[in-house]
Amino acid sequence: MSKPLSPTRADRLLRIFQRNAGKLRSSGMSNRVIEDEEFHGESIILDGQKLFNFGLCSYLSLGDDPRLKQAAKDAVDRYGTAYSSSITYTSVPLYEELRILLGRIFDAEVVVTGTTTLAHLAALPVLVGSNDRVLMDTHTHASVVIATDGLISKGIPVDSLPHNDMGALERAIGDDDGAERIWYLTDGVFSMHGDTSPAKEIRRLLDRHPRLHVYCDDAHGFAWAGPNGRGRFLDGLEWNDRLLVAVGLSKGFGSLGGAIATTNMEFADLIQLCGPALMFGGPIPPSTIGAGIAAAKILLSDEIKELQAGLMERIRLVNRFSEEIGLPLVSTEATPLWFHDVGEMDDMLRLLTAMKDRGFYLNGSAFPAVPYGHAGIRFTVTLDNSSQQIEDMLLCLNDTRLELFGQTEVVLDLGEKTDMPSKQSRS
Repeated sequence: MSKPLSPTRADRLLRIFQRNAGKLRSSGMSNRVIEDEEFHGESIILDGQKLFNFGLCSYLSLGDDPRLKQAAKDAVDRYGTAYSSSITYTSVPLYEELRILLGRIFDAEVVVTGTTTLAHLAALPVLVGSNDRVLMDTHTHASVVIATDGLISKGIPVDSLPHNDMGALERAIGDDDGAERIWYLTDGVFSMHGDTSPAKEIRRLLDRHPRLHVYCDDAHGFAWAGPNGRGRFLDGLEWNDRLLVAVGLSKGFGSLGGAIATTNMEFADLIQLCGPALMFGGPIPPSTIGAGIAAAKILLSDEIKELQAGLMERIRLVNRFSEEIGLPLVSTEATPLWFHDVGEMDDMLRLLTAMKDRGFYLNGSAFPAVPYGHAGIRFTVTLDNSSQQIEDMLLCLNDTRLELFGQTEVVLDLGEKTDMPSKQSRS
């Protein structure tokens, strides 16, 4: 059973986190402000240098879409820059319009939240009861992990399971005869390595085990995957009343905010009425909701198929070209984010800064964002990245890592637990 960290261990983890984050900042590769007077997606300017941008999660490039921009301006004209009230009391009509459109995308009830993190903080504290048990994939996003801290403090068992190990999940369900309900927390697309959860197997376990409930964070799978962009996890799946999917509106969707979708009216109503992050949190600005409404209309149109197809071409290019040139990636599943495992933090910084010097901006990640001892380069592609830019970046990344380190490869078993003593950590 998970227990709160001891003060000594918590302090040690914070010091490691602070050290790694400080190194990344000192290298000039994090906590930066771009120098562009206008932003249009494919590149950014840092230190006076134009860099092709492979660090964005706006997968469908909707954040720069003129329709979303105009909708945001129109919303400000109608409702101002802010409607300063908890949505528990009142909200602008745009909220309800966005909720209805998202409901059509998911074919489910939807609760709109300020962010994906606030979605978790609204849902999990009221959904998980004192007689329940929580099981969590070791790579589940940190924002979900944060939301479980309050559950642990109330004495609710929260246990980690090996990554994507459905056998371990089923055994844990069978071995537990005391919990009223069992909640499994996972991601649709895992945010660091770009691999996916076995959604169809999870859905079959829901059918076999009536106590099982599933809460999935599909922030990185929303909009670019599934019919009308309903997400990677739900692609090809039928709903179950014991399934909830949380998504972010700030990535493929091109706006800001979060949402929770479920076909269970009781769950949706409970979150809407009692979710602490909704009751005590601030509203989404009208401009953001307006942009979200415009994005939802695009997802509900035939255009979404063209956008998704364009991104999928780029995803296939990355996987095919990386294999051709011998660039090792942790996962080559069909998602728009990848991770090249370097190993040590200092080596990762050398590679990252060398890529910047050669005209490419990518993300560096180290513990606790990724397993201890497996620092690496995380990169994404969007519709703003051309095929030529993608090939140039991959060639440069492969050539540069060979220049710096030679023909070495760090192997990471995605099925490992992720705790620092065994060189692993939650993503």
